[in-house]
Parts: sequence; structure tokens; C-alpha cells
Amino acid sequence: MKFCSNNFVLDPYLFFVPTFQEANKFMALYAVSIALGHTLLCRMVKSGTLDDYLRNAAQRIAAQRNLVQNQLRPLQWHDPRMDLSTNRICNDIKYVVKELQRWETRPARREPLTTDMIMYQHMQTSAETPHSEDAAMFDWWVHGIYAGNRLHEWAQSNGKPIARNIDGTPTAFTIPDLRFFGENRRRFTRNYALAHPHLVVTIDVKWRFQKNGQHGEEKTFVRMRNHPALCAVSALLRIAQRWVDFNLPEDHPLAVFSSDGTPSGDVKYITDRHINTALRRAAKAVYNITAKKELERFSSHSIRVGACVALHAANISATNIQHALRWRSDSFWLYLRNLPCQAGHTSRAVVNFNVNCLNIVPTAVAA
Repeated sequence: MKFCSNNFVLDPYLFFVPTFQEANKFMALYAVSIALGHTLLCRMVKSGTLDDYLRNAAQRIAAQRNLVQNQLRPLQWHDPRMDLSTNRICNDIKYVVKELQRWETRPARREPLTTDMIMYQHMQTSAETPHSEDAAMFDWWVHGIYAGNRLHEWAQSNGKPIARNIDGTPTAFTIPDLRFFGENRRRFTRNYALAHPHLVVTIDVKWRFQKNGQHGEEKTFVRMRNHPALCAVSALLRIAQRWVDFNLPEDHPLAVFSSDGTPSGDVKYITDRHINTALRRAAKAVYNITAKKELERFSSHSIRVGACVALHAANISATNIQHALRWRSDSFWLYLRNLPCQAGHTSRAVVNFNVNCLNIVPTAVAA
């Protein structure tokens, strides 16, 4: 018995025989899966390795088809990667490989924001103008080094209208996205928290819409009393107080500053132009980088890169980096950099290695 339709034939052994166009689509979907890191080692691969995966898969399919051909009936075999109308790799697979090659050959990966750059930005702030561009930028950098915020999640693109979600709300954080807590997760109203900021221990921040599809995800940020300048809770409190002092509506983006640094000045949005300028100024001052091409590697995306690099440098596991910075793929590996501290971890591992010793000193705690 044989079941037929316009698109496929299903023989008695439930062997699915797709048309060559369907075979191309299946292989292209397989290519996407491999390109996203769904491999034997659960890691992203290079375009050459992707070609090997596709070739091997095609060979396995050929072997199985030949087996069925010998047992059942003649089958005309074709390479599922090939478009029979051109006898070339089908366009869908070409697109996936080309996109992977594009990521491999990016000429200028973004350099990370660092705590030294944040502290430099802190020195640019003034107590007399707590709502200046420099002061607001400092607060968002402090939060960003923990949260790994993408540009649209907190700021605006220069020269464009306010970015909005599908429901019409701003893509950037607004005041309802913040929830305040005291000791033992005792909930505070916004007014109480801002009236008694020293009692706030944690703040929850909500990402209403996300690139990864995990809409409404919340992350908790904790008070760092021993490091007040790098405390995300303190920064978020200042951001919230700025919203109050500017008397803004509930749905107004929070990443703002005033033209004169005071509540009476004209309110302006932080944009990618402001961010890029401040980052490059900090990189030039802190690391003595003067080449234009090198400075251009510092952009608004450096904040997310910096958060990833900071966690990796602290030997945080890949799983926890993904969770903390809201990734659902292995793409964070593209953000990692060559760091002196990582070289130190490697050196300590070698120094403490003794093949005859049963108790190896963990590299994370080695002196």
C-alpha cells in the first residue's frame, strides 16, 4: 500500500520522500539550528564547520535512501542541499552560511564598558548639577554594567522619534518598571522609597518587551553598601528621583537629563550619540586610546558587552551569564574578550597543577 499527496509519498515503511524543494527547506532549517549552536558540544560553529555538518547529513541521508532503494523500490536520489534547477547549493542554505560568515568577519567588535570608565564618568559629575547629562549617563552606566541593557531598552536613537513597542508603550524603561523593597523583601511604595532611600535594599526592574521573547521578565538589583559609587540600587533611586524632579508622566522614558543640570532646565533624552561620545571620551582618558578606529569600537552596545565580559572575568558560569543578562542562545560567546585577568586564571591553574597531587587548588581561589 502507498499513500500519496501532491507533495510527498509515504511508503509502507513510513519513509518520507519529500520533493527536492522541501528537502532544501529541511536542510536550511537544519543549518539554522546548527548555526545557533545546537551542536554536539552545544556551541556555535564557524561557517566551514557548518558546511561539514550539512555535507555529513547529506551523506547520511544518501546512505539511508540507498538502503531503502535496495529493499523497496527504485528511488532517484538527489543531494538535499542542491537546487535541482541550478545544480547549486540552494539559496536558503547559502543565506544561512553567508550570515554566519558575516558574524565571523565583523571588522570592529564593540569594546566593553569597564568599571574604570564608569569611575571616570563619576568624576565628571557635580553635586551642583545632579540632573546633567554626565550625571544621568553615570547612573545608567552603573545600572547597565549589571543589567547588560540594549540601547532600545533604556535610551533613544539620535534623530528618531521615541521607540515604541507594539502596544504603543516606549521600549525604554518607564517608572512603573521599577519596584522597591526593604529588608526581607518588604514592599515599599514609590513615594516611601524615594522619601527613605537609605531603607531600600533591592529594586526589581521589568523588561516589558524583549528581543528574546521573554516579555515581562524581571531582575533584582541589590544594595552595595561597600561600593556606593557602583551600586545599582543607588543609581536607580537617583534615576527615579530625576523623574520626580522633572515632573514627568508615568509613561515617559526614564533616561533623561536637563540642559542645565537642574530640575528647571529643558528635559532631553539620552541618545546613542550622547552615549558614544561619553564612552569614547572615557576610553581615551582611561586607556590612552587615540586612534579613531579604535575609539569607534566603543558604542552604546559596549554596555552590554561590558556586562558580559565582567561576569566572564569573574568566572561566572555560562548558564548564569545567560540568565543574568537575559540570553536564550549561546551568542554571548561572541562578546567575550582577551583579558589579562583571564591570563592570570590560566597562569595560576598551570602553577598549581601537580599530576601526583590528589587535591588540586581551584583556580578561582588560588593565590
